[in-house]
Amino acid sequence: MRLPSNQVSRNSAGRSLAALGCVIAIMFLGAVAAPNATAEESWATQLKQATVFHQQADYTHAIPILSRLVRQSPRNYVANLMLGEDLLHSGYSQKAIGPLEVACEVRPKDATAEVFLADAEASLSHFPKAAEALRIGIARSGGSEWFVEAWASFCLERFRILWRSLRTTKRGEAVALRVEAASYPEGSKARESLLEESAATDSAQRGIWGELGLAQLELRESPQVEVSLKEAQTREPEAVETLQLEAMLAAVEQDWPVAEERLTALGARSSAEMRSALELWRHVLAPKTAISGTAWNCLRDAAASCPLPSARLQHEHGRDARDLYAEGRWEELVALPAPATADSPEWLWRGVALAKTDNCPHAIPALERGLEADRLVAGFWLEICYSTEAERTSVQLSTEKDQTAFHQFRGDMLLLLHGNAAAALAQYEEALKSQPEDPNLLEKMAEAYVSLGDTGHAQSAARAALALDSHQLDALRTLASLAMNDRDYAQALPWLQQLDAEAPGDPTIQVQLGKAMEQTGNAAGALKHLAPALAAGYPDENGALHALEARALRELGRDAEAATAAAEARRLSDAFQAHSSNGEGARPDANK
Repeated sequence: MRLPSNQVSRNSAGRSLAALGCVIAIMFLGAVAAPNATAEESWATQLKQATVFHQQADYTHAIPILSRLVRQSPRNYVANLMLGEDLLHSGYSQKAIGPLEVACEVRPKDATAEVFLADAEASLSHFPKAAEALRIGIARSGGSEWFVEAWASFCLERFRILWRSLRTTKRGEAVALRVEAASYPEGSKARESLLEESAATDSAQRGIWGELGLAQLELRESPQVEVSLKEAQTREPEAVETLQLEAMLAAVEQDWPVAEERLTALGARSSAEMRSALELWRHVLAPKTAISGTAWNCLRDAAASCPLPSARLQHEHGRDARDLYAEGRWEELVALPAPATADSPEWLWRGVALAKTDNCPHAIPALERGLEADRLVAGFWLEICYSTEAERTSVQLSTEKDQTAFHQFRGDMLLLLHGNAAAALAQYEEALKSQPEDPNLLEKMAEAYVSLGDTGHAQSAARAALALDSHQLDALRTLASLAMNDRDYAQALPWLQQLDAEAPGDPTIQVQLGKAMEQTGNAAGALKHLAPALAAGYPDENGALHALEARALRELGRDAEAATAAAEARRLSDAFQAHSSNGEGARPDANK
């Protein structure tokens, strides 16, 4: 899975919407308000002039005219829309927000401005606002192709960004493994293996032991199930995952009364959890007809309505959002009023509850706001929701007219979510037939070639992308990565330095810069980039990075610090060797 850029790139939907904006501008040229006929004629003449510049992407001349028109008529939809779009495309995202917000207010039923507003907010890393703007745009447009395409691209790009962010810490790596496990079917060995590795990497994740136990139970791995159950009962005895594991294990042991009691308790907390449990049980386990009980009748007859107790949608005295979240009472939590402030941790709890109740479009903005409360929990559910929404919209886009956009999006899906580089490359090649000079497409082809081991074509595609757009971060990453893999550190340095200028503070870039500088004899530069990343928890599974840090410290005469770094390198290396010798180091094939 690739390491994406940390910016949301403008896509074919955005370009199509730019053309749409021009059409709208022409349609509304006469719809202007002015105090008298002369002023109206002058205003309309200026708007026509601005529209010509706008259509030619001559933003330098369009923006001053549009700014003047907006000052004269602050609530004019067309002038605000074009001004916001032109400011956005000129790199002035913050300035674009004001006129785009006005355009959204003036014509709430026309969702065009929402997509440009989302693009502006995303470029400023205001992802909650971007997601909300796109959600509103889709609703107002009635699910129009333009807006669904923009939403699909946003979901995939955010998935890429969050995936890369998770991989920069050990605990985040555990979450990423859990996300990857979710992409495999229930009952598969790959799913169980990834969950086991996730639990070993971070044993304190919410619900991980119950989830792992269920995966092991599906494979009938009884000894491992007992270990996971014990961990779940010790760490989270009241968690919904623990309840479900206890219920299923009791059923496997033919203890039907205990199984029904646990299942009923689960349903009393959350109807969504009950539905999920019943769906899993129907695939895995159902009692014979001789066993009576409401729960078992539900399991045997999938078409029948289930009269099991459902979650109470009432807020009991003394039970706040935190309590409801801890107990997995998702429907009750969703029913509470939305948090009053943007930085409230309740956004995290609300987002998880929305995701658990299969409402990802509303969960995403809430979870984006909840990232600061807990980046790992919010990151996990955002990854789940973004991939779910990408898959859902992929089906919808397949029926639309713009097959070029569909081929590009399908390629992204195959590469990022399914690891199928060959199939992704075929999709990109189809898209490239109608957009031969699209730097985004060329960069994606470069990545697909890398996954296939074709470094020559990967380099050519990445360089072609940079020739069209020198700020293509992913193309820079590809070239830097290929040079580092070939141990051509001198060649890698300029690519990495350009990346560092474009995306300052990125820990992966810092580590790569540190490695390249150490290998080219710049110990001080290596330490400057490497040490902060390691201190912040950058993953170093086998101790190689700490060994590199120790070597740089010795070259600088800082022997005491070098000894400390070397000792940590040995500790990590020994732990890695022990882990591998136990047969726990194998990972399932990513190309599912």
